Amino acid sequence: NLVSPPPDESHQSVSDELFILIGGYAARHALGVLRTNKGVRDAHHPRENYRVPEWVFLRRGREQLFKQGGSYVYEGPDVILEVVSPGDETDEKMPFYEKVGVREMIRVDRDSRAVQVLRLVGGRLTPVSPNTDGWIYCEGLQVFFRTGTSAGSPALRVLLELDRTEHAI
Repeated sequence: NLVSPPPDESHQSVSDELFILIGGYAARHALGVLRTNKGVRDAHHPRENYRVPEWVFLRRGREQLFKQGGSYVYEGPDVILEVVSPGDETDEKMPFYEKVGVREMIRVDRDSRAVQVLRLVGGRLTPVSPNTDGWIYCEGLQVFFRTGTSAGSPALRVLLELDRTEHAI
C-alpha cells in the first residue's frame, strides 16, 4: 500500500483554522474534546482497518475513548472533519465511516469552501438540509456552517451558536 502524500498548504489551512476556532469554542463551553492525528478504527475487523480524518471530536462524557484507544478511536466519533482536495480519497472513506458509526461528518471543499454536514441516519451518512437562511447545523458541535465569501474569495462561514459569533475561513 502506498501512503497518501501530506496535505498541501491550502488543505492544511482549512483544517487548522477550523481546529483552532472550534477547539477553543468546544473547550470554553465544555462540549467535548477535539483531536488531530487520531485514527478511526474498526474494532471488529480481523485486520488493522482505519482511516485518519483531519480531526475527531468526542462530546463530553466520551473523552476517555481517546485515552483508551491510544492513536485510535474504536467507537464512532461524534464529529469528524474531512477537507476535500482534488484526487483525495474522501468519498472512498464514506462506507467505512458509516460502518464504524461516525455520527456527523463535516465535509469542506478546499478550494470552493463548499460545505456539507452529513448525519448518520439509519446507518447512512446523509446530508443535512440547510435552514431557510442557508445555514447547515452540526448538532454535535452546536455550530452552523455555510459557504460564502470574504474579501471577494470563497469562504467557509462558521456561526458558533453558543458564542453567537460568525467567522470566515
